[in-house]
Amino acid sequence: MSTSSPMGVPPAIFGGIPSLQVDIPISAVVIACYLAIGATHMTIFQKNRRAGRKFTPSALCFGFSMARVATFTMRIVWATRPTNPDVMIAANALVAAGVILLWCINRVFATRLLGEYHPRLYSRPVFEFSLRRLPYVIIICCVPMVLVAMVLQFKTTNPQIRVATDILLKVVISFFLAFTFSPFLVLAITLLIPGEVEGRGKTGTKVGVIVAATTLLWDEDCDDAAASSCERGAMVL
Repeated sequence: MSTSSPMGVPPAIFGGIPSLQVDIPISAVVIACYLAIGATHMTIFQKNRRAGRKFTPSALCFGFSMARVATFTMRIVWATRPTNPDVMIAANALVAAGVILLWCINRVFATRLLGEYHPRLYSRPVFEFSLRRLPYVIIICCVPMVLVAMVLQFKTTNPQIRVATDILLKVVISFFLAFTFSPFLVLAITLLIPGEVEGRGKTGTKVGVIVAATTLLWDEDCDDAAASSCERGAMVL
């Protein structure tokens, strides 16, 4: 069975189609590295938790590491079954899941910086819901929708279903782009409103890291959205 879509156009594949000679040994090394990184982050998280501190980024980094372990494990499986479309879909879905966790980690750092300088604003129910709850609820709702749309894009030849999934993907990608860009808005609120308290550490370094990460993630998201749009356009044609 071909790994191309039912419309005969090869789908956009992260990292290309894996091979036994190259991808299996490299993936095994990367899996070992991510296992070590994940264990380190979980150790840090548990030590902080026992000390009465809840450092959410450590838990998210552990989740990201485990997602990458699953991603490269599935890539090894895909290398041994290169003609199985279900394995290919699962491998690409796991890649996307890891990227979403990176978005969340970056946004958590941005909102923590806001809370450091504006603790009263940060704790207000309206701001807490709109900045710390609602965006993640939207992302959680979008993930199953994009997975279903991805599977249908690969599996179906019905033009009406493909048009519907195309619209759904455009809506979900728009939410993803807004979520990836949102740390810039959080930083703007943090820096433009006079601080209630003096922050700890070097503010410039924190802002620089968040700006650099947001720029890279948003640029990558825009590239993926453009590539996905061109891919779907080619399928329709």
